[in-house]
Amino acid sequence: MGDLDEVAVDEEKVIKAIRGEVPLIMTTYTLPRKVERYIEKVVGLFLEYIRQPALADNIVYCVQELVVNAKKANTKRVYFLEKGLDLSRPDDYNAGMETFREETLNNIQHYLDLQREKGLYIKLILHLKNDKITIEVRNNSIITLEELERIHRRLVKARSYSDVEDAMINILDDSEGSGLGLVILILMMKKLGLSEKSFSILRTNSETVARIIIPKNLKKAG
Repeated sequence: MGDLDEVAVDEEKVIKAIRGEVPLIMTTYTLPRKVERYIEKVVGLFLEYIRQPALADNIVYCVQELVVNAKKANTKRVYFLEKGLDLSRPDDYNAGMETFREETLNNIQHYLDLQREKGLYIKLILHLKNDKITIEVRNNSIITLEELERIHRRLVKARSYSDVEDAMINILDDSEGSGLGLVILILMMKKLGLSEKSFSILRTNSETVARIIIPKNLKKAG
């Protein structure tokens, strides 16, 4: 499926995919608001099917956080490319991040156009199989080892916090604006009774993959 143009959800098609244990795949290059609404509806249908509709708000938040981070990663790639900077070089990375947020926010359409031109996509895959929903957010800007290490440090730190207020007091590394979002995601999943193994971020030869696994018979913590 290409970049989604309509927000209408074909519920019959979604339910058919769920029942047939066939992966449902959605692809976007620019993540307009209507696609975010589409994602919200489809995630909701999956959770309704496993009789866990009460999880919808929290899981949708987590998925949207990962989708927005994937979009940001793609934006970062084209921004650094345009500036002639190398993401894997610490000096270049620091120099680029000083201006990344302000310049991309002020001219976001230009960078979204570049992402589409370069074929940088965001792919959401939902799959109900073996009594669990696997949700993957994939993008073809391959995360650098340094970025992956930075995220893993955030995740380890996040698991030590008791609540969001505790996290906000203690978070120091938020240079990209995504630190708090990932921490909230981990705390939210913990509150839902999902284990540490239920969330992971990894890289393949061609993609960055963020994965959430939700057991069909999940019992909420507490």
